[in-house]
Amino acid sequence: MPPKPRVIYWFRTDLRLHDSPALHAALDLKPECLYPIWCWDPHYVYRARVGPNRWQFLLDCQSDLSASITKLNPNSKLFVIREAPQTLLPKLFKAWKITHLVFERDTDPYAKERDATIIDLAREAGVEVVATRHGRTLYDPDELVKAHGGKPTMSISQVQH
Repeated sequence: MPPKPRVIYWFRTDLRLHDSPALHAALDLKPECLYPIWCWDPHYVYRARVGPNRWQFLLDCQSDLSASITKLNPNSKLFVIREAPQTLLPKLFKAWKITHLVFERDTDPYAKERDATIIDLAREAGVEVVATRHGRTLYDPDELVKAHGGKPTMSISQVQH
């Protein structure tokens, strides 16, 4: 019998448990262990122009998410790590003997470039990547643009057709 998967679930913009398609995909792997992580990516930390209330909201959401994880499994919590995912994840792949990395695909330009790098690093480490299409949006933004000849939708009626 093959060994059970060892999974990193990488929380990013969607800090939910109850209806996350990506988290569902991670749990469908029936892992031996699942490490829920969130990275303080310097790209966003140092480039985001936000006020103290928005930062506090993010901290409160992380705290609530960690408490929710612990409520489901008293031996687990959210690992919040301050390092760029491009340098952090390869270290974790090795240290935790990870077989799978699961996350929700993101659509902003930096995220696409970062994710391509992470996918390459994971493959080099022998880690299978599961990147779900969408979860925090009703429709995949890239698919909407593609369906409309490369142009963004300008009304809800264009989305519905």
